[in-house]
Amino acid sequence: MKQITGQQKLKPLMGVALFAVLMALFVFVCTPMQRAWGMAGLAATEALFLVLALAYALVMRIPFKEMFPAGKFTAKEFFGSLLLSSGGMVFVLISVAFVGMVYPDALKGSDVQALNNYIGGDAGYFVTMFVLAVMPAVCEEAIHRGAILSNFRAVRKEWVTILIMALFFGIFHMSVLRFIGTAIMGACLTYIVVRKNNMLLSSLMHFILNLASSTISYLSGRASGGTAASVALSASDAMRIALGRYLMAGIAAPFLIVLGLMLLNPPAHRKIRFLFAGIAALLMLAGSLFISLSSGADTVVQTSMSYTVEREDTESLPVVFGIENEGDYAVTVSLMNASGDYSVRLENDDGAVVTSGGIPSGGSRTYILQTGLEPGYYKIFIVNGSGTRGEKPVVAVQINRI
Repeated sequence: MKQITGQQKLKPLMGVALFAVLMALFVFVCTPMQRAWGMAGLAATEALFLVLALAYALVMRIPFKEMFPAGKFTAKEFFGSLLLSSGGMVFVLISVAFVGMVYPDALKGSDVQALNNYIGGDAGYFVTMFVLAVMPAVCEEAIHRGAILSNFRAVRKEWVTILIMALFFGIFHMSVLRFIGTAIMGACLTYIVVRKNNMLLSSLMHFILNLASSTISYLSGRASGGTAASVALSASDAMRIALGRYLMAGIAAPFLIVLGLMLLNPPAHRKIRFLFAGIAALLMLAGSLFISLSSGADTVVQTSMSYTVEREDTESLPVVFGIENEGDYAVTVSLMNASGDYSVRLENDDGAVVTSGGIPSGGSRTYILQTGLEPGYYKIFIVNGSGTRGEKPVVAVQINRI
């Protein structure tokens, strides 16, 4: 890794000390600001990170252009960074689902709720993306890949520097749920700077990934009208399902990482890396299949129907299904091609209501419920509420034993 002027003044222990100062600032100053000021507090937090990074460079008398190196880059370097970061992002999702599955209480963390509040707030898309995507790409990169990393440039083994910076980035986010994921991204971003000595590349990758994830969350929240689906599945079950999907959808990730490493550091590339990527992909596929087979994949009902609503305050013809074995079942009802108010009612064979609930408005209209059912026959009705007259809803129903 390229060293900077006056490198002898910067020691690894100073990097650890700077990180400790950063965390103290985060806990005792930034966290109270965020709680008191919301989005403005988050913006002030990012600004303080930048101030700390610049102040450290001034105190240590290190030129900004060396502590925060930025310059031109080639298309090969850009796409190498993008492939590496994209592959890493897949493993971020996998890690979040895995931690959420084995430790569901992590989903209740205040950091998760805070992010949801920021994204679902009234600041507007452009302000939200500026604070959640642009500012971290500049301010967090300045303190992590700039000021802190500069203290480790003289470490001979680059993998040690990357590992330390990955741990720092994971701890920095103060989240059990996201620790592994943010550590993975910290490793990817640090590798880019270690290899290319260009923070502009790591900042661009940080911006692209934050922008993509925040935009998806923002649009999803707006599509559902800010109202989540009526989900009563256990957090562990939901994360297990998500983990299986991420493993299946992300089997290309190991190859993306190998291609990214190859473009960023051609001399170190070895063809055997593709073999390792293939083995990793096969393990991911096997893991996804195992989760699917072990998650209770007994589908009792999988059907769809469409009908015309003649008038409001009526109900559809029932979907009838039978249960042979007592147990817990996941009832999923999805509604398409409809904007009025609809609800779901589940009755047993005696006409007693087992459960009922409204189908959320917005683009993602899905009612999900986990409930215990005894052997017998059951009926699912779709109740047509206000604004439904003349509509032709398409209803998909699926019941799985879990």
